Amino acid sequence: MSIAPRAWLVWSLAAVTVAVSTNNPVYRGLVALAALNVLLAWLPAGRRVRPLVLVLAVAAGLAALVNVLAGHTGADVFARLPADWPLVGGALTLESLAFGGAVGLGLLAALLAVAPLSLILEPHDVVDAMPAPLERTGIAVATSLNLVSGFGRTFTAVSDAQRMRGWRPRGLRSWNEVLVPVVLTAIEDSVLLAEAMEARGFGAGRRTSLADRTWSRLDVAVMGTALAAVALFVGLRLAGAEIDWYPYPTLYLPSINPALIVGCLGLALPGLAAPMRSR
Repeated sequence: MSIAPRAWLVWSLAAVTVAVSTNNPVYRGLVALAALNVLLAWLPAGRRVRPLVLVLAVAAGLAALVNVLAGHTGADVFARLPADWPLVGGALTLESLAFGGAVGLGLLAALLAVAPLSLILEPHDVVDAMPAPLERTGIAVATSLNLVSGFGRTFTAVSDAQRMRGWRPRGLRSWNEVLVPVVLTAIEDSVLLAEAMEARGFGAGRRTSLADRTWSRLDVAVMGTALAAVALFVGLRLAGAEIDWYPYPTLYLPSINPALIVGCLGLALPGLAAPMRSR
């Protein structure tokens, strides 16, 4: 049992749309949990999700830190920096910290939503998922995703090789011994990929496929629940419902709409339908 590449693409786009359509941390947190559950349930053997989660967690933390240092609005002050410090000087408030956390959580949810396109699907599956007019765009996206994963593998290999030679991290400058070979390898891989694409006639005609996959009930269910979640969020926003959260000037708990909770939980359907051996 598997899910069609195009259904994966619709699911990822829907999850990203839900994550960015509101700044409510409850909904964003549910989208992030649903995406992480789906990623763990369908992750192929030999691929690890821990490095990705660590990088995303650091990025989300940095987003929260930047907001609390740059935004000085709010009633609940927990620290003060010297006022003569540029940009970061002034009061540090709980409201700015909470709103920065919501921003970071949205970044985490959006990136986890598109992670299956890189970690679960193969590059050619991503190309197959794109409509015919966007075929070249799909090839560019697939190539970029493949470059990102290859960059991570190269970084691990180079750092392990340097440690075997006695290298140990001793500050930022010492990482040049790892980053320089990684960047040069990535450039070389990009040149080789471009030559291979040119040798195979890239751009000479439309891409063909040996097999045409038929859609299953699971594919239809995954796409239907994903589009229903988007319709809920967009429809309630157009109707004037309160789906955002602004903790200013005083911090308060975000409001919750049961219909939107159901829509977020519907994004976890691919994880529930994963093969038992994967779960």
